[in-house]
Amino acid sequence: MDKDRWAAIEEIFSRAIELPSGLSDADRLRAILEMCGGDRDVCAEVTEMLAEDAVANPLLDGGLDRAAQTVLDLGALPSLVQRQIGPYRVLRLLGEGGMGVVYLAERTDMGGQVAIKLLRDAWLSPMRRQRFQIEQHTLAQLNHPAIARIYDANTLEDGTPWFVMEYCEGLPLNQHLKARRPSVHGTLKLFRKICEAVQYAHSHAIIHRDLKPSNILVSDHGIVKLLDFGIAKQLNQEESQIPATVTGLRLMTLAYAAPEQLAGGTVGLYTDVYALGVLLYESLTGRLPRLAHMGAAQSAVDHWSAEKPSAVVRREASELRRQLTSAEWSDLDVLVLKALEPDTTRRYSSADALLRDLTALLEGQPLDARPPEWTYTLSKFVHRNRRVLGAVAAALLVLVATLAFYTVRLERARDAAMHEAARTLRIQQFTQGLFDGGDRSAGPAQDLKAVELLDRGRNEAAGLGGDPEMQADMQATLGGIYQKLGKLDVAEPLLTSALAERKQTLGANDASVARSLVDLGLLRKDQGKLGDAEDLVRQGVDIDRISPSSSKSDLAAALVALGSVLETRAKYDEARKILDEALKLQPAGSVPSAQRAENLLELANVTFYQGRYDESAAFNRQALDIDRRLFGEQHPAVAEELNNLGAIEFNRGNLPAAEGYYRRSLSIVERWYGPDHPETAANLTALAQTLTSEKRGADARVLLERALSTQQHQSGSIRATAGTTLNQLGILAFQEKRYDEARKYFLQAIDTWKQNFGDQHPNIATAISNLGSICQQQKDYACAERNYRDALRRFDAASPDSFSAAVARVKLGRTLLSENKLAEAEIQSLGGYNYLVKHVERENTYLAGVRKDLGAIYDGLQQPQQAARYRAELNQSAGNVAAR
Repeated sequence: MDKDRWAAIEEIFSRAIELPSGLSDADRLRAILEMCGGDRDVCAEVTEMLAEDAVANPLLDGGLDRAAQTVLDLGALPSLVQRQIGPYRVLRLLGEGGMGVVYLAERTDMGGQVAIKLLRDAWLSPMRRQRFQIEQHTLAQLNHPAIARIYDANTLEDGTPWFVMEYCEGLPLNQHLKARRPSVHGTLKLFRKICEAVQYAHSHAIIHRDLKPSNILVSDHGIVKLLDFGIAKQLNQEESQIPATVTGLRLMTLAYAAPEQLAGGTVGLYTDVYALGVLLYESLTGRLPRLAHMGAAQSAVDHWSAEKPSAVVRREASELRRQLTSAEWSDLDVLVLKALEPDTTRRYSSADALLRDLTALLEGQPLDARPPEWTYTLSKFVHRNRRVLGAVAAALLVLVATLAFYTVRLERARDAAMHEAARTLRIQQFTQGLFDGGDRSAGPAQDLKAVELLDRGRNEAAGLGGDPEMQADMQATLGGIYQKLGKLDVAEPLLTSALAERKQTLGANDASVARSLVDLGLLRKDQGKLGDAEDLVRQGVDIDRISPSSSKSDLAAALVALGSVLETRAKYDEARKILDEALKLQPAGSVPSAQRAENLLELANVTFYQGRYDESAAFNRQALDIDRRLFGEQHPAVAEELNNLGAIEFNRGNLPAAEGYYRRSLSIVERWYGPDHPETAANLTALAQTLTSEKRGADARVLLERALSTQQHQSGSIRATAGTTLNQLGILAFQEKRYDEARKYFLQAIDTWKQNFGDQHPNIATAISNLGSICQQQKDYACAERNYRDALRRFDAASPDSFSAAVARVKLGRTLLSENKLAEAEIQSLGGYNYLVKHVERENTYLAGVRKDLGAIYDGLQQPQQAARYRAELNQSAGNVAAR
């Protein structure tokens, strides 16, 4: 037997001997076969060695850990079921491996299930303790919905370390695929989620190094969770900090290990890419890619071979073969085999590079891994737009046939029909289908060169004076698209002209005129002219209520538009009534539509500003469910709903959950619109708000300055979003005690909002309240009281029952306490307390602060029982935080 083969067998034997004792013989054999990469000869040798080891079992053959345990008669690891570990009660054993034991537990004080991982025999093995600490440290750095999160860590009384992490339900990747049998596209979409999680870890300079099916759980709903970072490596970690690996025990799973891992060479992001390639190959074909023999990395490079996935599927699973075209299978072969390249210089350099090509494959775009040949790019374009091109070809055929018939029998009715067909084809198929496919959001226009096409369409529309009705339709469609792209100055003359043409041609009470009024009103909203916006949209609603040419769908759309304008003007109660009316026109039992999702989203926005977070979350989730079904996971409508859920969790004080939602939303929006789009800027500001509250000021400042750079080049209400970013920069400066800088930012935010929303908008109240906080901090209590009362007046005018109004009351109460105005302080503080205690987490900082204030107020009012009550609540919430 050659040296390399024997080294490989030794590695597998050393891992196999640590498999849990409770495994059945069949499960043990499957696990060993997986370690052997499917090589049954190697598997037989390892199995025979294990059998001999079980029979002989001399004292020292088990290694130092087992020898010490035998000498000291440690006995079996005692069960921890029903034992209390910190605030957690252990429920049952989830799994046991060579290094650790994992239990399911529940938190006794707050509820909720978690997984607790304990290091077994930690005092006997410093290297195990080091690996355990690496996993704990790694998970603490990662916050991604597809990576199991860490919540807590400590040690038992005997010094055994443990940490608490998210409990993840689901099956290992291979078992999930076997049970669910998804389509090829379904498998690729699932794999994209895995790549996104790995790419996120890579963006934090962390390599997993042991990606395999058992470390990737998938729930029944397709939720992915990446586990087991026990041998992960941080790229910026000094090599001296990592203990040298014991000879013959390389910590990896050989079937998924890259050649450079087998050779003990340098690992990098490309190492995880190789494992992803093996996983994708196995997910598609049901088998692992083969190496000619196991051994050193150079041998693997020389003798490496993997059959194309398409060839395996063609031979063994023909029903899958028919799910993709030949061109798609060819692209998939290129993608998989590039990920499996033994030569790291020819492999995908990172999970992000693999993810880009995987997304391109799913969307019918050319792969970066393909050579840039024009025939390949053209074929992709034709395949991606086959419906549009087919429709155009069919239209041309119809046109030719109609012209031939027209030359024989010219009739007025036939001429009108052809005229209408030409209008429908030209406007609906060419303009709407080419630019946005009927979608609510325009795509990445610069990439698609849509600006040039739009300008061409605008020039063409200008030459349609002979058909004013068709010209108005074209101008309305083009104006809407320019508006979506943020080109409001170009959109305005198109929408204005369309309204004038429709009034003159169709009369003042036609449904088309109502649509034009609503379109122009929404443009005015984007321009920050909110009074004009409300007037125009109301005119459209009035026409839709009486016009026989208007449908229920027309009226519902107009009502949703009116609700959105009223919400922007902070007329929340009126907006709620209008949006409820619109929703009744779209029965819940009807087919889910983008219009219903938009209606639900506007209701979510209004109820959020009213402080009704449970209602808002419910509306958001309903809209999210519809948009995911209509558009998939990577659509800006989905991002908007995730962002809203993040805002709700932020106001409740649940910062980790808020950050998770904000990051998912930002990822979608940035991929869709690009890094310098206003939507991306708004998402950056939202995420920075959470980072500021988490005391991560440096990270927050980078995001805010990037957002502000984009927003200050916009106009109208889009530019008004700069006010939010300026206000957040002020909060950050205030937190860092740079009060003059904070005041400057708050005043700039107020000026920006006044230019767009007038003087009474709640956003302005927020910045005025923040000015009051500066005065409070500088002990200028008269100034603080004046600003807080001014802010509260504005909040109460918009929605007195809201989070912002409650916070303003808390701040005003604290100022009055400082001025020894105890009776007034009691009224304001209780008002804020009564709202917060119903709507936010009990550890919320504002709630903790008002409890402390009420204790001091009632001390001053000589009411010790009341003071004791609020202090007891404060101590209880502080104890809950400490126990976490």
